[in-house]
Amino acid sequence: MSESDASKPEPTLVERWLQDQQQWQRTLFTYLDSMMKNDEFLMHMGNAMRGSLLAGKPYPTAPPPAAASADDAATADRLDKVLFALHQLQGQMQDVLMALDELRASATTKTIRLKPDSAKIKKPRASRATPRRRRTNKGRTRS
Repeated sequence: MSESDASKPEPTLVERWLQDQQQWQRTLFTYLDSMMKNDEFLMHMGNAMRGSLLAGKPYPTAPPPAAASADDAATADRLDKVLFALHQLQGQMQDVLMALDELRASATTKTIRLKPDSAKIKKPRASRATPRRRRTNKGRTRS
């Protein structure tokens, strides 16, 4: 062993893990850099992003070259806009329904809270057959 080997301590577990993570990041960035130069990969990424904006619509595929026309493209674009607007409205409607459910739940909670209080209300007594006797102060002295 040389003096330089003995003076360098072995890296800790955390340091080795950090080095591994940095190596993975370098590998990933190298791969992504090479893929960014690939036109087919970029086309598929663009289609996937567009498809995620139009949830519920099938993944866009390239039409046959003979069937492509300007009218079809304009119609498809308008249809995409309409579908996007419908999905926005659907989300807003879902928000309204959730708010109504919360209101109903809070109203139900309030009525449940009132029920125990309503048990405290005195019920009228049944009438007695004999009239009550009047109290007198017999046996009491005034002070």
